[in-house]
Amino acid sequence: MDQGLIVRIRERAYHIWAANGGDAEKNWLRAEAEILNSFAAQTAEAAPQKKKLSDFRRNPKKRASGG
Repeated sequence: MDQGLIVRIRERAYHIWAANGGDAEKNWLRAEAEILNSFAAQTAEAAPQKKKLSDFRRNPKKRASGG
């Protein structure tokens, strides 16, 4: 796992412990879930959206009415 991510999880686990006390392992797992969910949400927002097939279709050319 990325060292920066581990540091963020460690800091969040500490803040959870400071606010609520409790079991270190449970605090770590909660912090890990929060950080990873946040990371996944940020990644999803940054990812380019897939284009639909209809985005690539050309509009049919209108035929000029001749006379």
